Amino acid sequence: MKRVFVFQDFKSQKFWSIEVDGSSFTVNYGKLGTDGQTQEKTFSSSEEAEKQANKLIAEKTKKGYVETQEEVAKEMKVEAKKYKLSYEDYEASKSQKDLLNKIINDKKLSDIKQLTIGCWSYESDGCQDLVDGMIANKEKFAHIEGLFWGDIDQEESEISWIDQADLSPLLDIMPNLTDLKIKGTNGLSIGQKPRPDLKSLEIISGGFNAGILEDVLKSDFPNLEKLILYVGVDDYGFEGPIEAFKPLFSKEKFPKLTYLGLVNAAEQDEIVTFFLESDILPQLETMDISAGVLTDKGGQLLLDNIDKIKHLQFIDMGYNYLSDEMQKKLSKLPVKTDVSDAQDIDDDYEEYGGYPMITE
Repeated sequence: MKRVFVFQDFKSQKFWSIEVDGSSFTVNYGKLGTDGQTQEKTFSSSEEAEKQANKLIAEKTKKGYVETQEEVAKEMKVEAKKYKLSYEDYEASKSQKDLLNKIINDKKLSDIKQLTIGCWSYESDGCQDLVDGMIANKEKFAHIEGLFWGDIDQEESEISWIDQADLSPLLDIMPNLTDLKIKGTNGLSIGQKPRPDLKSLEIISGGFNAGILEDVLKSDFPNLEKLILYVGVDDYGFEGPIEAFKPLFSKEKFPKLTYLGLVNAAEQDEIVTFFLESDILPQLETMDISAGVLTDKGGQLLLDNIDKIKHLQFIDMGYNYLSDEMQKKLSKLPVKTDVSDAQDIDDDYEEYGGYPMITE
């Protein structure tokens, strides 16, 4: 039986399929809308082929691939594109208008549903000119369903150097927006207003500042299903205390939330307590406490509160400071877990014993 999976995000839209035939299987993969590439592999028995196929399927679904019908996958088109200025482009004019023109003059823009905006400057300039230009051409963006703003690599700019802007007016011209992802919080604002259509919000930062936290807390997201915020450290903008994030853990505020991630924090153990003491935990399917300084203290809290977390489908603890013994214990929870990428405790970092994943 052939099984087909697709992966869609702001930058790539791919398919992957696998078909087991006796002691071998055939894998076909590539960009949606293409024939892709095919690989075959033979094993010592049909049982081994089935075992290895299931292992690959598990790896793909963990990465976000979703199973679908083969006929559906064949009809799917690439609806995502990233726009950015290369260093050579920027050096030639030092103007964000070049990026704006690249976007609004793209004849395929009307087919794009997932829009990614990459590097707009190599000199820590803000993005206000780009924002204003897009607003001036608002008719070209009314159909956008997903926006990743600031997909800037470290080689282009450190995350703490990304200068943002008030994106609220930009979001207003995208009435169909359901997925919003932003990287960098310097000068960032998303406004404080209802966004009833938004289903997913992710803000990536080396240091989450008080201003953007207030925007999230004072906005209304009645249909939000997924929320991920990167806390970071004070050297890169986090203005603490960590208790300021506690109001996020509210079923009244997020009645439809099923995925909650407060990640990349030095105080990751304390965040575990926020989950366990909240009234939103029973409705969640995923607890994301990854990318931070999660230690055996936080791990033990989970073990001691199995009854509170056993309904979860997944607990993401990838990148952590758990001991080998604690990793083994957590792996035996009646919940799917990721305890990979364990770091060594740093005795020189006295307060927490380690560093979150994104701190520069």
